[in-house]
Amino acid sequence: MGFGLDTYVAVGLNHRTAPVALREHFAVSPAALSGTLRAMREREGVREAVLLSTCNRVEWYLAVSGEGAGTDAAVGWFLARGPEGGEEVRSAVRTLRGEEVVRHLFRVASGLESMAVGEPQILGQVRDAFTAGQGAGTVGPALDALFRAALACGRRVRREAGVEKWASSVPVAAVAHAVRVVERPPECRVLLVGAGKMSEVAARALRQVGVGRMCVANRTRAAAESLAARVGADVVEWEDVDRELRSADVVLVSTGAPHVVLRADRVARAVAGRRAPLVLIDIAVPRNVDPEAGRLPGVHLFDIDALARETSPEGMGAELRKAEALVEAEVGQFRRERAARRVASVIATACADAEAIAEEEWARARSRLGRLSSRDEAVIRGVLHRVVRKVLHRPIAALVEASAEGGEA
Repeated sequence: MGFGLDTYVAVGLNHRTAPVALREHFAVSPAALSGTLRAMREREGVREAVLLSTCNRVEWYLAVSGEGAGTDAAVGWFLARGPEGGEEVRSAVRTLRGEEVVRHLFRVASGLESMAVGEPQILGQVRDAFTAGQGAGTVGPALDALFRAALACGRRVRREAGVEKWASSVPVAAVAHAVRVVERPPECRVLLVGAGKMSEVAARALRQVGVGRMCVANRTRAAAESLAARVGADVVEWEDVDRELRSADVVLVSTGAPHVVLRADRVARAVAGRRAPLVLIDIAVPRNVDPEAGRLPGVHLFDIDALARETSPEGMGAELRKAEALVEAEVGQFRRERAARRVASVIATACADAEAIAEEEWARARSRLGRLSSRDEAVIRGVLHRVVRKVLHRPIAALVEASAEGGEA
């Protein structure tokens, strides 16, 4: 556990540096995640790896073997998956090192880097990324310490700073958009395409604003039935989605499929001849609704970036300042703990090496000293080891003092 903060590297992009049209290139399916993690760990200079992939960010967190190691591997991963040429990817990808990595992940886990400040899903997503790395065998002591501390920081910020009351998540923002367009929630017919966590959050928000009929369609009927039972919705067969499109006022799509589910031509057939607007809300990454559908007359299409513009809270200055201060306190505590552990490791190694040298020198000298009593041998060996300890005392004290001040040993 004697590693320092210089072990850490983070490479990634997020909603501030890349639009959803670029971010969706880097989505990794659950089935491919373990292989992706192991392939990254096998790259030169990479000792440990975790991939945090959400709607708003794709970030590699690495423990590396030396300065500059691992960065090329992570940047290369983005370039290989992104659009040809790579210029857009290079301008979007950001690299962090050392304490910057710690601070960034702590802020991410606390919801301070989210589109919607304080949104509740991100803490679970950080935990899931950590768990996936553990399952793939790509988490060692360095990332284990970092992610456990980040999760603890996220929980503390939510518990003490009060930012969660401002947590207007993306699904909730989607509901606000829908209500604004359709105007009469009790008469609104809503179709949920997909039965995952985001759909459930949105469904519960829709119930709170008093929407009328709500139905769920999912490729796996059992998942649709489970969500429908929890939120009081009907179940629609996957094959009947086109029919439901024709009568729906709001369609919220989040299937987890890595491709377009609703093509523009399907939407065009659904709105042909109707007067009422159709609100399409695509909260999936990669996107599940063809962007061209938004150009159709009477269709209002919102993707996750459009929704983000509605999720910035106002008037939360005190809570935000407290959250920021808590994160900085946790970063400082992590820095001091890592320095102390590294110092302890250095001290233990130095003492062991010095004692071994003393024993080696005693063994050489003993062969030239002739007959000695066991008492004389004990006295001489005791003197040697006391000299070793006294010589090491001052440098050890200096290391301990530097650790107490939070410096890197």
